[in-house]
Formats: sequence, C-alpha cells, structure tokens
Amino acid sequence: MAKATVVTDLTEQACAIGDLHHAIDAGALSRDDVHAELGEVITGAKRGRSSADEIIVFDSTGTGLQDAAAAVAVYRKALEDQERMTFSL
Repeated sequence: MAKATVVTDLTEQACAIGDLHHAIDAGALSRDDVHAELGEVITGAKRGRSSADEIIVFDSTGTGLQDAAAAVAVYRKALEDQERMTFSL
C-alpha cells in the first residue's frame, strides 16, 4: 500500500476504520500520503491514473449518502431506458 497511489471515498473515515487505518498504525503511511478522495478524481480536481503501470489502492469504507445517491442515479437511468424502449416499440 505504501508504494501505491491511495484514493479514498472519505479520507477521515478511512483513517479511522479503513485499510488506511492499519497502514497508519503500522507506520507505513500517513494521512498526508493519501492522493485524493474519489470525488476529487471524478471531478478532475485531482488526477486519476497517470500511467498504465501505476497501482491505485481504493480504500472504500462505505458511506450511506454516496450509496443512496448512486442508487437514485441508477434508478433514474433505468426509468429513462424503460421509457425510451416503450416509445421505440
């Protein structure tokens, strides 16, 4: 993990309960070694993978709000697809 680019869903939470927590306890990483949170990569605020051989470790500790937002987005897309299919028949 210390040689990887570390991305978290929520860094504070990952520092407390994620794999990052164990790396910090072992002295292999610090909070400052985290490259970005996933939202920063998605919005382009921080870079994603910079080369094909770069190793990225994603420490996902799970956030209910993100899960709910993703579920709503998938549901809306499914409704749109269903509506589009109905009109194309």
